[in-house]
Amino acid sequence: MSSIKDKLEIVGLVAVVLSLLILAYEIRQNTDTAAAQAVFELNDAARETLFQQATNPNLAALIKKAESDWESLSERERFMYNRWVFADLNLFESAWKYHRRGVISDEEMEGWIISFCGYVSRESYKRAFESIDVFSSGFRQDSSNWCD
Repeated sequence: MSSIKDKLEIVGLVAVVLSLLILAYEIRQNTDTAAAQAVFELNDAARETLFQQATNPNLAALIKKAESDWESLSERERFMYNRWVFADLNLFESAWKYHRRGVISDEEMEGWIISFCGYVSRESYKRAFESIDVFSSGFRQDSSNWCD
């Protein structure tokens, strides 16, 4: 009787181990799916931002005006421009966070950094970035070294 009980305990133990392995696999699959979805949404938001810049004549005019003559912007225009910069920078901070979590690769992050440096090389964008104090200190610190 003892040998049957021992065999049943071994079968039970194997079943538990198999269940844990299957659970680990499913968690891994869900994590990969969530990461892929996060990257898709980040890239989709970036595409939408670029699309708006290319197709919205009011936004394009505002950006051009801010880049060519910041002082000529009205208070309302500065507010609008700063909101656009905030939304844009939010994408860069999200990319930075995903990179730190290992969701996006070093190569993908390099593309985000190149884009970021292109934007902050513009005086109006840099000025707006410096005036917006809602981004994490880690993002501010890391991004301050990206364009050296």
